[in-house]
Amino acid sequence: MSMPLVSVLTPSYNQARWLTENIASVEAQTYERIEHIVMDGGSTDESAVILRAAGTSVMWTSERDRGQSHALNKAYELAQGEIIGWLNSDDAYWDRDVVSDVVKYFTTHTEVDVVFGHAAYVNEEGLILHFFRMPPYGKGELLRRYNYIIQPAVFVRRRALGAVLVDESFHFAMDYELWLRLAAKGIKFGRIDRVLAIDRAQPARKSMNILHVLEEDMGRLREKYGVAGSKGSRLLAAAHAVWCRFAGLPLVWKMPERLAFSGRIDGRWSVVKRQCFTRRRNMRVGA
Repeated sequence: MSMPLVSVLTPSYNQARWLTENIASVEAQTYERIEHIVMDGGSTDESAVILRAAGTSVMWTSERDRGQSHALNKAYELAQGEIIGWLNSDDAYWDRDVVSDVVKYFTTHTEVDVVFGHAAYVNEEGLILHFFRMPPYGKGELLRRYNYIIQPAVFVRRRALGAVLVDESFHFAMDYELWLRLAAKGIKFGRIDRVLAIDRAQPARKSMNILHVLEEDMGRLREKYGVAGSKGSRLLAAAHAVWCRFAGLPLVWKMPERLAFSGRIDGRWSVVKRQCFTRRRNMRVGA
C-alpha cells in the first residue's frame, strides 16, 4: 500500500464563507496523493468563484442536486482513491499532517477499514470552543447507543464501501447510518489518537435548524440497526459525552504550531473553562 490515492469528498451549498478555508486545509496537507472533489448544489453565493480560483487542486461541479447525500454520492462516483475522506464545506482538517498520519495508520493496520480520530469544536469565526476526545472503538456497543464518531474526522477504505457512499433516504443522520452499516458488516474500526478535523458550529448548520429530520432518521435507525432509544440510553450517551469533554483536556496543550485552517484560541485557560464547565448550548457559535 505505497502512497495510495486519498479522495476527499465535499458536498457544498451556499457555504462560500467557509469553502475557501475548507479547500486550503486540503491543499495544505503534506501528503502528496490527494484528490479533492467538491459537489456544489448550484450555490447562489460566491462559491463558484472560489471553486474556479482553486484551479486544478479541486475537481468540482455546481448544479442542482437532491441534497447533501446525493451530492456525496455524486462525488464518490467520481472518486478514484483507495481511501475516502468526507469533509463538509464548513469543516476543515486540523493540521498539515492529518492525511499523512491516516495513511500511515492504514498501512500499519491492514485489517482496519475505518479510521477515526479526535476533533475540535469551533464556532463560525474559527474560535476553538472545546475538543472531543474519542474513545477506542472496542466492540461497537457504544456506537449503537449514540453517534459519538465525528464525521469530518473519519476516513474509510474504498474496499469496505459499496456502489454508493451514503443512503440518500437519510437527510440528517446519513453519517451515523454509514457507521452502523459498516459495523453490521463486521468492518473493523480503528481510532488514531490525535485531532484530525474541526466540527464547525454555525447558525445555519442542520443541528440548529432541522432537528425534526434527525428525529425521523433516528426512528428509522432504531428499526434497522437496533439503535438504543430509551431514556436510560440517552442519559448514558450524555454522560459519555461529558467524559469525552473531560478526557479531551490534554488536547488543549497539544495544539500544533501550524494549523491547516485559520483557527484561534482566546487563551488556553478559556478553552479549559469551556471544556469542563460550559454547556455547549451556552457557547457562542455565531456573531
